[in-house]
Amino acid sequence: MRFRQIHLDFHTSGRIPDIGSKFDPKAFGKAFKDAYVDSVTVFSKCHHGYSYHPTKVGEMHPHLEFDLLRGQLDALHAENINAPIYLTATWDELAAFNHPEWRTVAPDGSLPRFMSEPNGAGWASLDFSTPYLDYLCNQVEEVMENYPDGDGIFMDISWQLPSISASAQAQMEKQGLDWTDPDDRAKFTIQSSENFFQRVQDAVVKHNPKTPLFFNSGHIRKGMRQHYHQHYTHLELESLPTAGWGYEHFPLSARYVEQMDMPFLGMTGKFHYHWGEVGGYKKPDAMIYECGAMIAQGARCSIGDHLHPTAAIDNSTMRVIAPAYKWVAEREAWAEGSTNRAEIGLVSVEAMSRNTLSDRPNKTYAADEGAVRILMEGQFTFDVLDRESDLSGYRLIILPDEISLDDAYRAKLRTYADAGGKVLTTGASGIDADTGFLFDVGATWQGVSEMAGGDYLLPTPDWRADGIDEPLFMYQPAQLISVKDGETLGDVYFPYFDRTPRHFSGHVNAPSCPDASGFAAGVRKGNFTHIAHPIFSCYRQAGAVSMLEIAEKAIRSALGGDKAVTTSLPRAGRVTVRNQAKQNRDVVHLLHATPALRGNLRGSNIQPIQDLVTLHDIAVSMHVDGKVAEVKIVPDNTVLAHDLKGDILSFKVPEVRGHQMIEISYS
Repeated sequence: MRFRQIHLDFHTSGRIPDIGSKFDPKAFGKAFKDAYVDSVTVFSKCHHGYSYHPTKVGEMHPHLEFDLLRGQLDALHAENINAPIYLTATWDELAAFNHPEWRTVAPDGSLPRFMSEPNGAGWASLDFSTPYLDYLCNQVEEVMENYPDGDGIFMDISWQLPSISASAQAQMEKQGLDWTDPDDRAKFTIQSSENFFQRVQDAVVKHNPKTPLFFNSGHIRKGMRQHYHQHYTHLELESLPTAGWGYEHFPLSARYVEQMDMPFLGMTGKFHYHWGEVGGYKKPDAMIYECGAMIAQGARCSIGDHLHPTAAIDNSTMRVIAPAYKWVAEREAWAEGSTNRAEIGLVSVEAMSRNTLSDRPNKTYAADEGAVRILMEGQFTFDVLDRESDLSGYRLIILPDEISLDDAYRAKLRTYADAGGKVLTTGASGIDADTGFLFDVGATWQGVSEMAGGDYLLPTPDWRADGIDEPLFMYQPAQLISVKDGETLGDVYFPYFDRTPRHFSGHVNAPSCPDASGFAAGVRKGNFTHIAHPIFSCYRQAGAVSMLEIAEKAIRSALGGDKAVTTSLPRAGRVTVRNQAKQNRDVVHLLHATPALRGNLRGSNIQPIQDLVTLHDIAVSMHVDGKVAEVKIVPDNTVLAHDLKGDILSFKVPEVRGHQMIEISYS
């Protein structure tokens, strides 16, 4: 898999004339080559349903007069640039218009459109239980037959919404399923989805079993390893930070998918906002930071772009992309084949919720996002885990806020703790609604606080927020725990009353009662620590600095010793340590940028990075596993003075601007 890819969208209405009229093969290939691009995903069929090449299955765009796909493939290959081929699945406006019987019918009888009213400007959803799937697979086969030199298939919008179309009803009834029953609809939706993945895969493999194949759903569902290994050759993590994904989504996904042992890349966009925003641009500095963040998480890079209908190159876009991909090209040698060094395993709520292929994936889980945000801001090294993950290599396992445990995983955690591993549970994690605590944490569970709008937390002095010696309002209720033989970690305080229409005080929440509730803020016994509040979800909701400081101190305490790496980066800084075993070296990635809230479009916060600030004399201290031969900044090979005391290596980095890589070579 190549490191510097472009995903070149080309969703073009049939009402737009002169399609491809300014396509210049030499200029097209040279523009990407000059921008250090080594792979460009080009279009066979777009969301409007039109093909950009002659077709006997679908319909070529009415204002295209030549084979644009062939022209793009040849132009890119002439510059040694790969060219995977894109088709869309669930969205196809032409098919939806010509065959309304192929459309998804929602359980309420409506015809759903993405981010739109049923008759508005948005994409109609199609139903894989209808003959549309035959039509789509025929399109895939046509591409495989006519363009065998394509470098892969990118199948977009790969999900199935629950449907009660005539076709879906007939097939459900044939199987003895009740289409009016939500559980039966979900079961059939999963079947339709699985059939779609297999049929498309068969259509590709039939012609070339070595063809790279990726199905995009906008989010990689956690906890479904078998599905990805069965149908995908690699993973592409769509994650445009300004378009609803946010800056925490990509590292959360990357820290998970690396455990799956599949090649993967990160996918951001050159757009100010969202896909298809022709005339929207990021600053080059933002692109450098986002690409640096990808390789810091072990990913290759993909930048989303959208070709103009005339197929003319947007030179402004090339000026945004080129500096970032020059940056990546110079650093690939220190990214290739690296693995994350992690001391903490974060068990994902999403992964433990037993995901299925029914409906669109939900890419937002508050506990997961809040935990990753805290771990990154606290500069901890971590992986994101599922049921199948090996726990033995981690010092600490965190179960954030709402992890339900079956007997098998409970036994797995006990074995881990018995071998000396530390476990941190928060909120409802590690608690059974019938039996209480699933582990001996030195306390009994007494239910959930009746203060639904939130209660207060006052930790013991060692893990309070700096300078805060009064109860902190948490915006969510605590689990009520009574300490027996464990070590108390502080107190829960109740407000005088919950905020309701019948009784409220002030603007937000009632003040705390002067006396503690009698329930503990947390408890520790042996290798187990439990915090009563769902602190990760609280932080994701409220973003209070005091919550961050409390959570960070709790994690450090649960670790039972120093962190793997400590830096003097400010809070916006990020650090990862990746090992290259073949080269016998570690590579430290230091990142720093300050996205600023500038707007809100269609419900998404717009937080562009306008410029990168140069930080000076950043101190780094980290645990190492061998004798250090040299420490140097790469790729410019500036050697840094270092100090090694026992297994603690210390050095200072003169400058960090956005992204800096430091090689630690071992003798």
